Amino acid sequence: MRASSIRAFFILAGLAAPLLAAAQAGVVVDRVAARIENDIITLSDIRELAAYQRLAGREPAADSELLRDLIDQWIVANDASAARFPVPPQAQVDAEFDALRNQVGPPEKFAARLRELNLTEAALRRLVAKQMFLDAYLEHKFRAVARVQPGEVERYYRDEFTPQLQRRNQPVPPIDDVRDSIIELLLERDITRRAQQWIDQARAQLDVEVLPEFKP
Repeated sequence: MRASSIRAFFILAGLAAPLLAAAQAGVVVDRVAARIENDIITLSDIRELAAYQRLAGREPAADSELLRDLIDQWIVANDASAARFPVPPQAQVDAEFDALRNQVGPPEKFAARLRELNLTEAALRRLVAKQMFLDAYLEHKFRAVARVQPGEVERYYRDEFTPQLQRRNQPVPPIDDVRDSIIELLLERDITRRAQQWIDQARAQLDVEVLPEFKP
């Protein structure tokens, strides 16, 4: 996890000159938002996640919710590391990074957006790689036990898929033409449900201290 004891040492000891200068000027550079086991999550971690979400076109949640997401990520990352789960190949990370960059726009627009969000390309690559690593591990951990219940495909087709297309005035294909796609979507939903249930149970067993200003 990036919020390591090494980072905590620099934050608390104030060894870097820029940090010391900012502190003397009365500027809050960073502070601990939560302690989890022997690790910390900082305000800059929260700000970085918010910037990443904005770059991806999502409106970030409140700091307390972002902090909860970071705690969840810590849980998954530590479990994956204990299981010696492999990191994604660099070529896949590069492809995902390029897709996100192209989504933002031309190179000059992308660079300007990074400056606006106070993100570097190196930080963004790290965030992309981390997200891919966490997603792949949860897929690996829960894909084998994910299930689609009897009648679930038909319910989804009737109650969700068909109404969505009808609202867009689009033709509705026969269920057999989209059955495989619906099964995959429902499996992904079940993986997400099982993963969140596991994370919630794991969080309850950890020593987590959230500082008062970051509580909901």
